[in-house]
Order: sequence, then structure tokens, then C-alpha cells
Amino acid sequence: MTDIAIPNDVAEFLTTGHSFVVVGHEEPDGDCVASQLALASYLRRRGASSYLCSVGPFNRPEIAEYGDQFSATIPQQALDEKAAAVVLDCSTSERTGALGGAIASLPTLVIDHHSSGSAFGDLRFVRPEAPSTALLVQLIIEREDRLTASEARLLMFGMCTDTGFFRHLDDTSAAVFAATSRLVAAGANPRATYERIYGNRSFERRKLLGRQLERAEWLAPGVLYTHQTVADLDALPEPARGDDDLYMLLRAVAGAEVVAFAREERSGGCSVSLRSSESVDVGAIALQLGGGGHRQAAGFSWSGSLAAIRSELGQRLPAAVPIAAAPGPLDSSSAPG
Repeated sequence: MTDIAIPNDVAEFLTTGHSFVVVGHEEPDGDCVASQLALASYLRRRGASSYLCSVGPFNRPEIAEYGDQFSATIPQQALDEKAAAVVLDCSTSERTGALGGAIASLPTLVIDHHSSGSAFGDLRFVRPEAPSTALLVQLIIEREDRLTASEARLLMFGMCTDTGFFRHLDDTSAAVFAATSRLVAAGANPRATYERIYGNRSFERRKLLGRQLERAEWLAPGVLYTHQTVADLDALPEPARGDDDLYMLLRAVAGAEVVAFAREERSGGCSVSLRSSESVDVGAIALQLGGGGHRQAAGFSWSGSLAAIRSELGQRLPAAVPIAAAPGPLDSSSAPG
């Protein structure tokens, strides 16, 4: 990634406004939440009103403590003040849930790094080459001001969430590490960030990880699939999201070009996450199914059952895996399941 310049119109949008509704996507992760919190902090420091909004749920253990800072609806006082909206980490307006309709009449800036999705908003600062939305927020703040220690800690959290604590970065990432160094200089603690993202999991959560691995099966050469049920959630004493360990372990399996993980939801239907090697664009697949994301990490919602989504993925994913990418030992006769 080369250095990313902040367009003048983006900086002007944020420095001249007096009231902002700061919106993130449904089922928020650390990058989304941290980006919202850090940007809202910066806006308030420069004297603007800032209203944090998200439909949630905040059911990932690493973000659970932040849930009470967000409203699931747009506060009336925000609309009365003729606020502008800033939508963070969303590739489509639908990803904001019910908030999308509520902010439709507001001037809207979109700040995002997803490579797939549909364009929306009046002003867009979308940079797919950035590994996280948190990095874009950092660059916006740094253009006008210094980061506070609290903002630096939040942005480090967001950066590490979407980079898998930097393991998704390659030899083109010098500018990212330079930005990360500035976060540390401003007060971010990498060790504490790691513990927030990957630590403090219950014993029951570790046992669930074992069941998820036990259920893993080859849908086709190069395609691994596993799932989680509502009954699994009922056995947990903590929020249910937070599956990076699962993706890391399954992506490390020899021959695994795509990993698909389906979660049965309490509200009905399923949510599906996809991870892939560089040879497969799962963002494009998720977009076809009403979702979105990155080339190597994406997701979507599904209204049917676990059995139905397993069947759908079994039809769609194999065609996306290049024949050369699936090694000989993982042909249809030897793949488990």
C-alpha cells in the first residue's frame, strides 16, 4: 500500500460540520466500532456534536463493553440539528440495517475499505488498498490534529482486528507499519491489544472451537465448511461472535483455498463468513448473495436453514476455486465428508 492522501472535500466535510451521526454496520466488529469511536472522539474535540449509532448486536467479547455507547436509532436531537452522517466500514447502505433509511435525507460521507459493494452516499472516501477503516480514520485525524492516547488505542484495536494482528499484510505494507508505529508513539499498546482481541475467552468457548473443528468437512476440493448452531450459543457464558481463531486454524489446512463458516441465528436464518487465499475472490461471491466484503474476507446473511446454506455453498464455491489451487490429495475421492 502506498501513502493515502485525504481529499480536501473529505477534510472539509468533517471540519466545517457542527453535528454528525456516526453510523456503522450491523453485526459490528472491532474495526467498525473502533473507527466510529475514534472519529466521534476527534469530532467532539473540535467542538462538533457526535452521535454514535449502530443496530448491533455487540455480541463479540472484544467489543461487548462498548455497546452502551451506541444508539440503535437516530436520536431526535441529531435530526433537529440538521446533522450530517458519516457511515464507516460499510460496503452497501443495507449493511447499516434500519439506520440506512433514517439517514437517507442527511448529507452523507462514506469512509470504507471494502473492495466489493454498491456505491452510496454523497461523498465517498473508499480505499480498498487500506487494510482497515481504522487506518483511514487515523489518516483523517492526523491531517488536522494529533491523536489522543485513547484514539490511538482504539485505532490499534481496529487495525489489528482487520489485519489478523498483521498476519494478512504482505511486503507492500511499509506505510501501514509506519502508521502503526505512530499509534504506538501516541499511546497504543500492542500487547494489550492482542489480549483484548484474542484473550479472556471462557473454557466453554474453547470447547466450542473444538466442536467447530470436528464438524469441518470438505464440500469440494479446496473448500472447507463448518457451522455453529443456536444450541452452541446457549452453552456459552459470553457473547457469541469472535471466530478469528477458527478461520486461522482452518485456513492453515493444506489445500484449503476457501473456508466457509455458517452460524445459525436466534432470530432465524443464518449468517455466513467466507475466508480465502489470494486465488479466490470471496467478496464477489458474497456480493452475489446480498453481502459484501474483501477479496479474501467477506460475508452475507441467509434466510434459510443450515442445511440449505450448506447445499448452496456446495454449488457455488467449488466453481470459484482454480483447479490448480486444489492439490491432488484433495480430490473428490479422498476429501473427508
